[in-house]
This record gives sequence, C-alpha cells and structure tokens, in this order.
Amino acid sequence: MKQLPWTLCVLALALVAWLAIAVVNVENQRNALVTKACADPAFKGEVDAKCLAGVQTRAHWWQHLGYAMTHFRN
Repeated sequence: MKQLPWTLCVLALALVAWLAIAVVNVENQRNALVTKACADPAFKGEVDAKCLAGVQTRAHWWQHLGYAMTHFRN
C-alpha cells in the first residue's frame, strides 16, 4: 500500500524531467533560428538541419530552461 504513492511520485518526477529536457531542446533550436546561427551557406534563406540538430546557442542547459520558463511569448 505504501509503494503506490512512491511509485507515482517517481513517475511524476520522471515526466517532469522528460518535459524539461524537451523544453531545453526546443528553446535551443528556437534561439538558433532567431539568431540565424544555422543559416545554410549554399541556399540563401534556408536552415542547415545538421547544424540545427547539434548547435548550442547558450553556455548551459539551465539558461535555456530559465528563458523558456520566463518568456511565454516572443
């Protein structure tokens, strides 16, 4: 009987961690698009998908999370 609340707590924390990782990744890509960090040199006005997948636009992951949590609109 006491295992159910702990299991639900662990599942809820895992869900929050997974959502935080997703928000960090989305904010990193959004910032790269806004700052034009991944402009494709071959095609003007296009985005380099490989660059977008691996770009780091801020120094730490918590900076992405903090920005995303405090800026809900552009």
